[in-house]
Amino acid sequence: MTAFLGFPFAPIEIERCALVTDFLARHPQALSDYGSASLCVWSSVFHYHYALAEPDTLLLCARVDPDPQPRLLQPLGQFSEPVQETLLAHARELPTPLVIESVGAEFLARHPAFVAHFHVVANRDSANYVYRTEDLAALAGSGYAKKRNLIQQATRLYAWRIEPLGPQHSQECLAVGDDIAAKRTTVTLQQESQALATALREFGALGLHGLLLRTDNRPAAFSIFDRLNPTTAVVLFERALRNEKGLYQVINQETARAIAAQGLTFINREEDLGDPGLRRAKLSYHPVRLEAKHTLTLRR
Repeated sequence: MTAFLGFPFAPIEIERCALVTDFLARHPQALSDYGSASLCVWSSVFHYHYALAEPDTLLLCARVDPDPQPRLLQPLGQFSEPVQETLLAHARELPTPLVIESVGAEFLARHPAFVAHFHVVANRDSANYVYRTEDLAALAGSGYAKKRNLIQQATRLYAWRIEPLGPQHSQECLAVGDDIAAKRTTVTLQQESQALATALREFGALGLHGLLLRTDNRPAAFSIFDRLNPTTAVVLFERALRNEKGLYQVINQETARAIAAQGLTFINREEDLGDPGLRRAKLSYHPVRLEAKHTLTLRR
C-alpha cells in the first residue's frame, strides 16, 4: 500500500482486477480510460493504483515516468464532501500542484464546488470518438462509399477470413505490427506491445473479445474489444498490415458486426492523440459524438 492524498493506494494487478471490475459494473463510465480491462492491461505502463475512499468511491492514480508525483484520475462513483475535503487538504501539501486527468463533462457538472479549486483545460486530442454500432457494421449511405470500395478491393485482392481471437494467437498478433492505435504521445511502441501482450495473455481472465483476420492463411489484422458500459463497447487494440490495402476497413467493419451481435448500440474507438492522419481516419467514420476529457490542475 502507498499513501497518497490521505488514502492507501494499492497497485492494480490482474489478481485485483475483480474489485475494479465489480465497482465499474455498479458505476459504469463513458470514457474509455475507465474500462476495467483497459486499466488492468495498461497498469504496468502507467503504474495504476486504486483506493476505495468509501465503499462507493473509487480513486485511481497513475504515474508517468519520469514524473515522480502521481496524477489522480477522475474520482469514480459517489464523491462525498468529506472525501473531497480530505483530498483537497492533502493536495495542498504536495510539492507540486495536483493534476487530475481524464475528467469527463458529467463530473464537472456534478461537482462544481470541487472543480472551482482547479484550472480546467479541455483536451481535444484525448477526446473519445463514439460511433453507432449499426453505422460501422453496415457502412450504408454515401458517407461510407470510400470504405465500401476499399473493402471490395481487399476482397478482390486477398482471400481473407475472420476467426475468433484468443490467447493462442499471441505471437501472431504481436507480429502483425504497425498499430493504428500505437500513435500515442505518452508511450513508446514497446510499451504499447507490452500492454498488448498482457491483454493477450490475460484474454480470458479479463473477459475480452477479439477477431483475427487472415489473408492466404497468414495473420494480417486483428482487433481486441471489451464492454465499456451497458450500451457501449470499446476497441482497445486494432492492427493491420499497412501494405495490404483495405484491411483496416475490413477489420473495422467485422469488429462492428461482432459488437452488434452482442446487442451494444455504440462503439468507443478511443482518441486520436492529436495525430492528423488518425484524426482524419476517425472523423471519416462519422462519430455521433466526442466524449470530452479535461485536465484539472489545483490552483495555488
